[in-house]
Amino acid sequence: MSARPDRRFASLCADLHGLAQQPLDANGPARGWRWEERIAEGLRARGFPARSVAGGIHVHGVLPASGLRHQIDGEITCDDALVLGEWKAYHGPVPKNEMLRFKATSDDLYDEMASRRTPPRDVLRLFGVAGDGSPALRSYAARHGIALIERSRWPGPVLADPLLAWPDGRAPTDIDRQRLQWLSRPLQHVYERSADGRLLWPRRIPDPAVQALLAMQDRWSTRLSRLVARDELELSDLRPPIAA
Repeated sequence: MSARPDRRFASLCADLHGLAQQPLDANGPARGWRWEERIAEGLRARGFPARSVAGGIHVHGVLPASGLRHQIDGEITCDDALVLGEWKAYHGPVPKNEMLRFKATSDDLYDEMASRRTPPRDVLRLFGVAGDGSPALRSYAARHGIALIERSRWPGPVLADPLLAWPDGRAPTDIDRQRLQWLSRPLQHVYERSADGRLLWPRRIPDPAVQALLAMQDRWSTRLSRLVARDELELSDLRPPIAA
């Protein structure tokens, strides 16, 4: 049986994390353009159907419910998900307001997607930065199920990936994987709909619970980085072949 390219969401996150490790040789607006260009080239090389969408253009088949002309950096189709992506190339921590804007935009798009028909795949959000997120940004992303790609830690979907070939006895437990998966949740699980069709805000998770999940991500990210540094786990294992 032949193998086909791995275009799952977890593999997309692994690829973007790898791109974040490469230095950006630009400053100012050129730095942002170069980061977006690098991501576009990387996704194209991996075979992910992806495009940057200008305002007023359909995203995954819909226009925003509000009628606003939102711009989306990444409309990506994975085998297991429809992805809304945003790319930021800040040197230091990314301002939280960038995440707030992206959340509002993606909520608007999802509202229209879900009002028309049930999306054929999970709808996931991805916020990719060339540096690192602040503690406040990480907490906000986790609360709303937005996968955060950073330079210094492995994304939750990679750590929770059941196909990742950890050495014997080194993998996260099933319970830890379930908790790590919570850091990136489909919008179908983040929101419910009221009887009149409105999206209902999710119940707020206590701050200590969110911080415990982020601390777990840090622990497993450190372990994975050590395994890779010691050649106990090959980078190719992060994208396992998928049977055709």
